[in-house]
Amino acid sequence: MCAAAASSPTDEPPKQLQPVVGRQSSDLVVPGDTLLDVAFRNGVGFEALSNLNPNVDIWIPVPGTVVQIPSQTILPKAAAKGLVINIPEMRLFDFTVEDGPKVIAAAVGDVEDPTPTGQYRIRDKRIDPVWYVPKSIREERPELGVQMPPGPENPLGSRWMRIGHSSYGIHGTNSRWSIGREATHGCVRLFEHDVQELFGRTPEGTPLRIVYQPYKWGHDRSRILFEAHPDRYGRIPDRLAEALKPIRDAGLMGHVDIEKVSRAIDESRGVPIVVGMLPETEAP
Repeated sequence: MCAAAASSPTDEPPKQLQPVVGRQSSDLVVPGDTLLDVAFRNGVGFEALSNLNPNVDIWIPVPGTVVQIPSQTILPKAAAKGLVINIPEMRLFDFTVEDGPKVIAAAVGDVEDPTPTGQYRIRDKRIDPVWYVPKSIREERPELGVQMPPGPENPLGSRWMRIGHSSYGIHGTNSRWSIGREATHGCVRLFEHDVQELFGRTPEGTPLRIVYQPYKWGHDRSRILFEAHPDRYGRIPDRLAEALKPIRDAGLMGHVDIEKVSRAIDESRGVPIVVGMLPETEAP
């Protein structure tokens, strides 16, 4: 458990702690539902939903079961402007909307074809894009041919926005089950209704930052919150040390339950949990 430690009072949370957006919510399984249906209905990623409800059968959940929805999250550590994508949690944060950000579930690349990180701008927006099949995919599936026209078989869906000058894009999908999974060759997929809305309000040149942050720290009034996601690309050799670095830098190690943080990393449920309390603020 966390131990008491001397600390100077502060008027506001340390910069290492980010705000929390969204509210906790739940949904009721109805006859015929799978967790895929529940995820789509609530606009969340499939893996995030199943991780949060490990005791619920994915394919045949019992009707009447209350399913917890991953509808609350800590903002990633990035400038609150334009679009921000955090790969480990498979979410896009749209700061262009009023009272944003709007949080949007996404699919990302897998270990073999990872989604790139970096700072970009939105380029080359297209409606009903043609899919020019990459050579690597044609070698695996020669029946696809060189290109695929728009339509229900096109995996790019109805909208495409290029990520900078790369070959990757943010696009729709013809397989909504893939949202919230490592299911692409490096691109970022969104539900069709989400990509169409995002496309409509996002001009070319909008800044986009893609980050890799499996561990996020936040605050809710006087509480310290922690959110853990899988290290999808195996980039972090010491997960606990990496997770605790912001708290160590903020001088808050004595105010955090380290065992609780460690368990959260192992479980990687992807929702904020309380792991400590901020030092008392100085009375006015």
